[in-house]
Amino acid sequence: MSATTAVVTARNGGRVLVVDDSAVIRQAISKMLKVDFDVAVAGDGEAGWEALVKAPDIGVLITDIEMPRLDGYAFICRVRASDEPRIRELPIIVITGADDEETKTRAFACGATDFITKPLNLAQLQACTQAYMRFEQPVPEETSPYEGLLGRAAFYERGEALMREASGQRPVTLLLAALDRVRILYREYGDEQMETVVGHVATVLRDEAGRDVTAMARLGGAEFGILTAGISKGQGLAQAQRLVAAFAHHPTHDGKTLSISVGVASSEEGAGGCASLHRMAEERLKRAVALGGNRASDLALSDTLGGAEELVLDGIAVPESPAEPEGDAGPEVLFEPEFMPEPAVPPAFSAPEPADRPVRAMMGLDRALCYLNSGQRAELEPFLDLLTSDVAVLLEFLNARRHLGLEAAIATLHESARTMGPAGT
Repeated sequence: MSATTAVVTARNGGRVLVVDDSAVIRQAISKMLKVDFDVAVAGDGEAGWEALVKAPDIGVLITDIEMPRLDGYAFICRVRASDEPRIRELPIIVITGADDEETKTRAFACGATDFITKPLNLAQLQACTQAYMRFEQPVPEETSPYEGLLGRAAFYERGEALMREASGQRPVTLLLAALDRVRILYREYGDEQMETVVGHVATVLRDEAGRDVTAMARLGGAEFGILTAGISKGQGLAQAQRLVAAFAHHPTHDGKTLSISVGVASSEEGAGGCASLHRMAEERLKRAVALGGNRASDLALSDTLGGAEELVLDGIAVPESPAEPEGDAGPEVLFEPEFMPEPAVPPAFSAPEPADRPVRAMMGLDRALCYLNSGQRAELEPFLDLLTSDVAVLLEFLNARRHLGLEAAIATLHESARTMGPAGT
């Protein structure tokens, strides 16, 4: 690995490669993403290519355009020309200046997948990366293994037909639904069991969507599309919210409560076809994910973000190094303030009702803190056992980095987690 390539270790896995000749940009993006992903960084296209060849677990590539040795255009072209499918098919997110249509057009021609414009916004960056770092499994184009669901190709054909017939009195609405925390679930279940989980999501969506649904399909690893003709955007949002809430009452075979995020788009908004409608719904889905998941959105991130301001990068020290020349000369506003409102405690994560068997909920530390901050300590009580293992992992990491002498406490927590697991709950 070259001198300008490094790896920032993260807790939740998922490798992102950030290629930029600015050390400030590299370290800032690493800080923003390392909560959810492992982040590899490289200082130019050649170093980025070297990292791609050596690291088989890269799932998303983020690259600048103006770089020494090998610029972003040539780097994207080299990736798309690779003989290795894992490299050739990578999602590529390009960092570019605001309203830089020439850069976008040329980068698209080279094979870019998406763009993040400067000033960079933290929520947009996180949402865009999460959207492409999704659980991916082959999805049949023609047929679906799930009763009542179309194959992907048939779904899009049906969508195009509906869009041709759409009118002000009979609009077409698309709901794009994705399972939350997929990478965490995938690590827990593995390939075979994860397909069972995805099947459970398909069943709940099919059973709860209602009779007015025109077409439904699995579009990606854990992503589903629902088309309805004759309902407005507002009615589609209400339908999406009902689907989000429904998962609180449908635990998986092992008692875990899942959650989904949904993006809503309608032909009322001027979409020119099914592909345009899908792009609109995808932007809304990104916003729902960026706000913590377990929610529906009919707005995109760009609809809610304020004006650009300079962000103070707290805790990031960038050493002066003549070996790493900065490509961004002169003053420039690089970041917007983070748009991340305080998450409301969603109903799907409230305490489960008594039942014949206990229901395990997907309760993360972020949601646990949300309960505590809102004074809902009694509601948090049923989930304490489930949080024990997460706390142990976090303390183990802190202890290794800070040498706090917590070995005995960590061992006790691990033992407690084993004792209070599903078998002993």
